Amino acid sequence: MTTISAAGSTLTQQLYQKLFDRLNIDGDDALTLDEISAVDAGNTKVSKAFETFDADADGRVTRAEMTPADTFGADTLNALIQAQSGSESISDQEYLADWFAQTDTDSDGLVSRSEREAAADLRRAAAYDAGYRSDRVVMARLGSDRDQPLSIDDFVAGRMRTLQPTQVSSLSPERQAEIRQLMESLRSDPAQAPPADDEPLASPEQIAADRAERASGPAGTARFLSREIEGLRAAEAARIAAAPMSDALAARLFQQALNSWTPSRDGQQAVAETRA
Repeated sequence: MTTISAAGSTLTQQLYQKLFDRLNIDGDDALTLDEISAVDAGNTKVSKAFETFDADADGRVTRAEMTPADTFGADTLNALIQAQSGSESISDQEYLADWFAQTDTDSDGLVSRSEREAAADLRRAAAYDAGYRSDRVVMARLGSDRDQPLSIDDFVAGRMRTLQPTQVSSLSPERQAEIRQLMESLRSDPAQAPPADDEPLASPEQIAADRAERASGPAGTARFLSREIEGLRAAEAARIAAAPMSDALAARLFQQALNSWTPSRDGQQAVAETRA
């Protein structure tokens, strides 16, 4: 089976390494129940999660037990990104409701900027590890204050589509303004943004080849170009290493671990389940 990795480990794995380091207060390279409980105080599932992570039942969770497998098969990566991007069979409104429920880590009915950034971090890691991104997008509605916590009514979900300039110019000014806002909101997140304009000096043959490569991913996705993906992964790895881990990101990783990871049968390493 084909495997994909970035600099010897995936970005998703790098995020879990940072979560482990954040929780490992005493620095002994193993987590106790009290240390794991700190990420989601009051969660009744924490003790069950500890048992799940503690594959060899020795009362400690090691770095290997907390971290997904070193390499992922293509099928597993497909499941990961589909879990991040949503099933093809659900409507945009259903996808938005699912995204909002996962993003609202404190269940207060609002998503803060920190919670939205945590969701974007997970989406980028999954997309870059997989080598393609979903065409599903979520954006704040026109006029929303993105620095403030927002309700589900402040968002809209949809799919990215390529529009010709003549199609855009024929739209109403209000619709054109919405499209401009969408482009601005997505431009800072390559894992969700539309592909960049073709290189101005590229030949027609190269442009056609690039478009074919972008279209070669699973249904409902766009593949990153082979010449750009390693640079994107390297830049994201550096960003993850430098950025402090927020409470919201720690909570999302813990939540994802509960939902998506299970100990391997030999009790030595955590592996990804392949269901979306």
